Amino acid sequence: MKSLFLPPSIGQFQLQALDQVCLTAPMARIGFSVEIEHEHITQRILLALLDEKREQGVSVAIYPATGEVCDLTNGGGVIGYLSLSPLVPHQGIPCELLLYKFGRNCVCSARILGETFLYPAFMLEGAPRMTALVGYDSGTGITWEHPSLTVTEETQAVA
Repeated sequence: MKSLFLPPSIGQFQLQALDQVCLTAPMARIGFSVEIEHEHITQRILLALLDEKREQGVSVAIYPATGEVCDLTNGGGVIGYLSLSPLVPHQGIPCELLLYKFGRNCVCSARILGETFLYPAFMLEGAPRMTALVGYDSGTGITWEHPSLTVTEETQAVA
């Protein structure tokens, strides 16, 4: 039984890496978008952009039954609720993670079903290799379509 009071941890998820990029530019925008389908209403799904150790970056879990959206990496806990919940199994959920890197500082957001959720800012050292991941916590799996990982070097800070 899932607790509605404690956010899940990334260790609870079966993860699938979809693509990878190396962040060498001091200022860059990374966009990861994918459409995910879950198999049952109590199956949490995950969308992430994480470093090689899977410790730093952006990772969100979505609980279709309540629409809860949680930060799994930076201690933010619940960052919001989708207004169109519960989410119907086997229907695509368009998701996007945006990460803006300014030197060591990263500012992020998650866009799910057209709703934007602000994500806790964090710091990344060096030129990490970031992996785009999807995952699930129960059942036999999830399906996804149209994964896209893009990196754009920025020439000036974007607010």
